[in-house]
Amino acid sequence: MKQNKKINRRVFAMITDFGFDFSVASMKALILKEFSDAQIIDVDHSIKQFSILSGAFVIDKIYRYFPEQTIFICVVDPGVGSKREPIFIDTGNYRFIGPNNGLFHYILTDPKISYKSCAIKEEFRSIRSTTFHGRDLFTPAAIEIARGNFDIVQPIDKEKLVLISPLNSGLSVITYIDGFGNIKTNISFRDEFKKTDLLKINVNNTLHLIKVSNTFSDVSKRELLCYKGSNDTLEIAANLASAEQILNAEVGDSITVEQ
Repeated sequence: MKQNKKINRRVFAMITDFGFDFSVASMKALILKEFSDAQIIDVDHSIKQFSILSGAFVIDKIYRYFPEQTIFICVVDPGVGSKREPIFIDTGNYRFIGPNNGLFHYILTDPKISYKSCAIKEEFRSIRSTTFHGRDLFTPAAIEIARGNFDIVQPIDKEKLVLISPLNSGLSVITYIDGFGNIKTNISFRDEFKKTDLLKINVNNTLHLIKVSNTFSDVSKRELLCYKGSNDTLEIAANLASAEQILNAEVGDSITVEQ
């Protein structure tokens, strides 16, 4: 009896702020022309436009759930076409391609992760367009890496890798707002938060008393609640409403829990 051999298909994961249009399809088309059996995962294309902070948050919270050797094509790139470098980060288990603008902040600052950092060589990127690096630079680079062609990259000093200043300074900020207006932060949810009915949460120097809850229905309609999110950080929502709108909040806003 023949045993079915497990076929390891190449896996690509895409994270962009493009929204739903043909831009993403053109990147996928390039991959499928080279690897017809590739598995391409749309992680998130609804990241707030130009929000490197939200892109970094998404990358950090999802990559470890993917099969090893997944190649992540990450394009939140307000500096597209400028002198910022396209880079390749290899942790041994996962590979990341994108702009050197802070998008890989959490990967680069995690003490548990060892990685190799490379810049995509000038001769590979010099013939590409200046306005759509997702299709014309990062995806072709991902294809070459998937082929095992590492001649397109060269080592880059880790000191040149860009980090996100507020995170690097230890500030507490809003890192992501989802389609429901639920607010995600970089504040670790602590056990003592559960020991009080209300948390004093300061958003942009305005204090709010917000109930600590387990589910949205624990509070009245349009009432704010805070809870431990699925990524173990403090989140704020409103039952059947948008916390983003109620708090007039944006990604990058300062947020603290006061005593």
